[in-house]
Amino acid sequence: MDVSQSYGVLLGEGFPGGRAYFRGASGMCGRYLDAGFADADSLVGVPRIPQAIEAICSVWIAKSSVTPVTTQSMCGMLTGSTLGVVTAYSLGWDPTGPRRSDGDMTARWVVSPGVPITALKVDDGYSPGRKSASRMWAVALNALGEVYFLTEMPGSNARLSSGESALQRAWLAGRSAQWHLIEATRRVKRQDEPAHDAVRSSDVLDGEQQLVTEALEMGTLMRRGPAYFRRQYEGWDMQRRLEVDFAADDENGAGEGVFVLDCGLAVDRPVCVSRWTRSVVIRDAAPFPTGRSSPCLFAEPASDNISASRPPARSHGWRCSLLDLKSHEQAVISASGMDCSSYSLLTSAEDPLHTAKETSRAASSAKDAAEIPGRRARFLAVGTGDGSIVVWNARQLHGARIQPVRIIQTESPQITSLAVSALYLVHGGSDGLVQAWDHLASTTDAIRTIHARSSGRAHRQAVGTDPALREGSHAAAGAMYLDPDPTVLRGVVSLGALLRFWSYTSASQTAGRKRRSRHSDVHGRLASRRLGGAVSGYIAAEEAEVRREKEHRAREQARLRKRFGSLGDLTEEEALRYAQMVSQEAFLEDERRRASDSAADAGLDTASSLGETTADTVTPPPSVAGASPRSQAATSDTESESEQHMQQALRLSLLEAEDGPGQGSSPGGFEYPIIYRAQDNRRGKRRGSSRVPLWDYEAEDEDEALARALSLSLQDQAAVAASSSAPSSPLQRGDFPPLHSGGGEVRRR
Repeated sequence: MDVSQSYGVLLGEGFPGGRAYFRGASGMCGRYLDAGFADADSLVGVPRIPQAIEAICSVWIAKSSVTPVTTQSMCGMLTGSTLGVVTAYSLGWDPTGPRRSDGDMTARWVVSPGVPITALKVDDGYSPGRKSASRMWAVALNALGEVYFLTEMPGSNARLSSGESALQRAWLAGRSAQWHLIEATRRVKRQDEPAHDAVRSSDVLDGEQQLVTEALEMGTLMRRGPAYFRRQYEGWDMQRRLEVDFAADDENGAGEGVFVLDCGLAVDRPVCVSRWTRSVVIRDAAPFPTGRSSPCLFAEPASDNISASRPPARSHGWRCSLLDLKSHEQAVISASGMDCSSYSLLTSAEDPLHTAKETSRAASSAKDAAEIPGRRARFLAVGTGDGSIVVWNARQLHGARIQPVRIIQTESPQITSLAVSALYLVHGGSDGLVQAWDHLASTTDAIRTIHARSSGRAHRQAVGTDPALREGSHAAAGAMYLDPDPTVLRGVVSLGALLRFWSYTSASQTAGRKRRSRHSDVHGRLASRRLGGAVSGYIAAEEAEVRREKEHRAREQARLRKRFGSLGDLTEEEALRYAQMVSQEAFLEDERRRASDSAADAGLDTASSLGETTADTVTPPPSVAGASPRSQAATSDTESESEQHMQQALRLSLLEAEDGPGQGSSPGGFEYPIIYRAQDNRRGKRRGSSRVPLWDYEAEDEDEALARALSLSLQDQAAVAASSSAPSSPLQRGDFPPLHSGGGEVRRR
C-alpha cells in the first residue's frame, strides 16, 4: 500500500489473481485498475500473462504533481507484479497532451519475466531540469537481487491511430523507454544446475517474428514458478529492502545512490547493506550498423532514417560500497529509513546555497559542497532485531567500507519502524516505545519519549477495532512519518489500529520586547487592518465556540471528579484496581459500623437489666436530663450527626425502661428531689446526661482504684445507717437496694 495526500491510496492484492485498487483523495469509494487481460491474446508480440497466478507485490503513487506533470500524466502510479511486470497508470491530466482519466494504463514493461518485483522507488521530485539532465527517476528490485533503473521517459502515443486499443498503446509506450540493469547485480546461476533457458534468436530473426519469439519466451518463464528460479539461481529473497537517494549529485549529471539491504531473513544470506553509486561515461561515436533493425520489448524503436554514425553515447558506470554494521553483523534488519527533509531532496543545481556560489564564481570548485553547512549530508538508518540503530551518511565519499555515524542502543527489544530527518530520528519498538534521538551525538540519551512502553495487555478499543491482528501487533509501532521541515518537531505514528501524533515547540520564549503579530485570517493569510473587520464576526464566533467547549469540558471533568474522584492519568487496569480497593474499604466500613451498633445494643440491654435490679438507680425525668445546656452545646460541636442519632435512640430506650415494673410511674412522686453530682476528677469528660458513668479502671492505677472503692463502700454504709435511723420516712429500705456498680453520689435534701 502507498498513500498520497494529494491523490489518494493505491493498494495491491498479494494473492494469486490479485489486482491493483485505487481510491482518490476526494472519493468515498475506489475501483480496480485495468489489468489488461481482455485484448492480450489478440495482440502480436505481446506476452500472454497468466492472470490466475499473478499478484501485486509492490506499488507506488505520486506524492506531488511534479512527476505526473513532467511525464505528461503518464506515470502517476506504478505497480510491480509477481511475474516481473511493471505497469504505469495515469494520474491527473496534461492540457497539452491527450486527455486521460485517473487509472488509465499508459505503459507496460516485462522487466524480469517470472521473477517478482519486490520494491519500486520513483523520484517524487522529477522536474524538467532533472529530465533534461537524463537523471535516474525510477528503480525496481526483484527477488533475485537484480536492480533495474529508468533514465528515459516513455513517449506519448499521439501518432498512433485511434483504432488501436489502450493495452496495445501501453505496450508500445513501454518499448520507447528501456529499463537498464546494474550488471554487478545480475543473477548468479548455481554451479550444480545445468542451463535450461532457451536461447534467444533475436540476432537471427527480424521484424514481427522476433517480437513473437520474445513474447513466447517470456510467457514460458512466467509459467515456471518461483521453485524453478530458486533451484536455478542463488540469492532468492522476497524480503530485501530498497532505498534510493535520487538527489545525490556529483555535478556531472549523475551521482544517484541505490541502497540494497539484505535483512538476513533468507537462508544462507547474511546481513549486508550495499550502496551503488551511478556515474556517466561518455563513449566515442561508433559506426551504425547497416540494415533495418526491429524494435524489441526492451529496446528503443529504430528510425527509418539511419545516419552514418551515432552521436556520443552515454554509458552508466556503477561503483559499490559496503556499509559497515560493526558488531551487528549477526543481527536481523527489521526496519529502515532515509532522511526525507526538504533540503536533502534537492540536487546541487537546485540547492540555493550551491546556486549562489556558482553565480558568484566563474567556475565551481570541488570544495563548494564542503563549504555548505552539513556538506549536503543525508542520513540512512537501519533498526535491528536486538533494539539497535545504525546510522550512516548516505552521501559519504566513495570507499570500500563506509563507517557508521552513530550506533544507538534503545530499550526496545526490536525496532519495528524508523523515521529520520536532518536533525533527529524517531524509533518505534515492538513494545510500543517511541523515542526521539539526536543522531549527531550531541547527547547520548533520548531527547524525548513520545509514547511509553505498553503494559503488556492490548487496549480493549484496539482489539475491538481489528481483532485479526496478533497480540503483539496491537502495541508495536508499525509506521511513522515526520514533518519535512527538520526544525518542526511534528510527526505521526501508528500503534496497532490507533494513531498518535505529536507536535512540540520551544519551551522558552525569546527575551526582550515582544512584537505583536499581524492579523491573519482563518487560513493563515496576512490581512490588513482595513480588511480585518470582514472576518471579525467569524473569529468571534470561533472564540465563543471554543469557550463553550472549554466550559463543557470543565463541567464534565468536575462531574466525573465528584463521582469517581481525581483518578488522574490512570490506565484502565489501574482504574479497575482503584475501584476494587474503594469497594473493599466501603465494605469494611459497613461491617465495622454494624459491629459497633450491635455492641451498643448489647450495652443498652445490660444497662437496662442493671436498672431493673438496682433500687438506688433512679432515672431522671426528661426535664432533668435536658438541664445541662453546656454539655449539650459541647456535644453538638464535637459529635457527628450519626452519633447524635445513636445517643437519642439510647435515651429513648432508657426512658422506655424507666416505665418498667421495678420503677415508679413518675419520679415526681418522691417527697424529695434527687440530684446527680459527678466526681471532681471526672469533670471535663464528655458523657450523656441520662447515662450512668462507668469508670475506666484500665487507665487508672491500682492505688486510686482501691481508694475509690473504699470511699464508695463508706458512703453506702453511711446511707444505710441514715435510712435505718429515720422511722418517719415513708420510704422503706427494700425500695432502693444499694448500687454496687459505683459512679455517682446520691444525696437527699
